[in-house]
Amino acid sequence: MFLKKMLEYISDKGYIKVDEISQRFGVSKSFVEYAIQELLKKEYIKMFSSEDEKTTCALCPFKNVCYMRKAKGIKYYVLTEKGKELLSRRE
Repeated sequence: MFLKKMLEYISDKGYIKVDEISQRFGVSKSFVEYAIQELLKKEYIKMFSSEDEKTTCALCPFKNVCYMRKAKGIKYYVLTEKGKELLSRRE
């Protein structure tokens, strides 16, 4: 199932972008966006915008070298606790 593959990839990488998933799995961006909407509805992932970094990353020890902090205006998707729990149950 594609949604499970996306969750596993996000888990391994820590975050994803639409372009990255599209290229990685050889599917259209619109298909990835649809899959992301499904995962968001189920609360398995959440959107993280680099614009949010002021509050989200403030205490992170890697904030000065993190790629996400430097990529202004780009949206990423990360696993939620619910998404992590789903993957741990299926292993």
